[in-house]
Amino acid sequence: MVSTPKAPSASATAQAQSQYNTNTAITQQLLNMTNQDTPYGSVSYDQTGTQSFTGADGKTYTLPKYTQTTTLNPEQQSTLNYTQGAANNIAQTAQSLSGDGLSALSQPVDTSGAPSLQTGLGSTFSSGLGNNYSSSLGSDYLTNFGTDSNTEYNNAYNAVMNNTTPTLDRNAEQQRAQEVASGIRQGSAAYSANEQTIGDNYTRASNNATLTAQNVENQLFNQQQQQAQFTDNALTNQLTTQNNAALQGQQFTNNADLTSANFNNDARSQYLSQYYQQRDQPLNELSALLSGSQVTNATTGTTSTPTTNVAGVDYSGLVQNEYEAKLQQANNTMSGLFGIGSGLTGIGGEALGSYLS
Repeated sequence: MVSTPKAPSASATAQAQSQYNTNTAITQQLLNMTNQDTPYGSVSYDQTGTQSFTGADGKTYTLPKYTQTTTLNPEQQSTLNYTQGAANNIAQTAQSLSGDGLSALSQPVDTSGAPSLQTGLGSTFSSGLGNNYSSSLGSDYLTNFGTDSNTEYNNAYNAVMNNTTPTLDRNAEQQRAQEVASGIRQGSAAYSANEQTIGDNYTRASNNATLTAQNVENQLFNQQQQQAQFTDNALTNQLTTQNNAALQGQQFTNNADLTSANFNNDARSQYLSQYYQQRDQPLNELSALLSGSQVTNATTGTTSTPTTNVAGVDYSGLVQNEYEAKLQQANNTMSGLFGIGSGLTGIGGEALGSYLS
């Protein structure tokens, strides 16, 4: 008869795995505790007893306890002793200074001897532009350019038309006389075309007169503009010179007032700086002592302890693998027997089937 293997006990497996883990940890610790000897001193590890704890299973486990001891050579030990002695002296001096500094802080601040702060700039200081400064260019400044140019435009236009119109009239009379002589009557296409030509002649003459009048008007405008600009530039230059002189005079006065005020305030600032420096001096010295270089442990010149890595035992995995192998073997045996039974018939097969059951 084939039997199925029993599953391993989880509790027993966990306990065994815990023991293996503990053994691995102890081995790891023992391998890493390496004694060192250097020209500056030594580091050693010694077992100084044991320590116990209660595990999750309720059992008490005892583990070794070790002490790391650092020993300096005589020179290093002497240096450490002097350094600690100096630190003790600094601490005592700082304690004395703290009493003096706190005593000074208990006194109220007295700045009555400082020069007074000047916040005004005097009666001669002005934010204006001076007595002689002016923003007006005067009544002589020109913004237009003399006579009305439209009058000159009309005069030029009329002069051209007065000179051209008599000729146009004579030409028109001659053309109309030729029409009559040629038998051209009003209303005919030839008559209308001739009248259109006469009208075009008058239009061209008017356009030419307009161009001439515009040229005359532009020339007059440019002449008047140049004359006005010359006058205005002279007034502007004069005003600029006058205002610059007014500004410079007022700026000189203001600079003198500012210099005087800054001198008085600088004197006050220097007085207060020296006053607070004397008041803070004991505190600064105390701070320097308290924040100075701290005493450090003398070095033994040892290197980092080498670290080894011991792999733990996967006991629970081994137990699980063994169980799975036995279970697979039992399943394979059962499958083989069932295969044989299905191929037999008759009494032998029945007997085998009863055996398997």
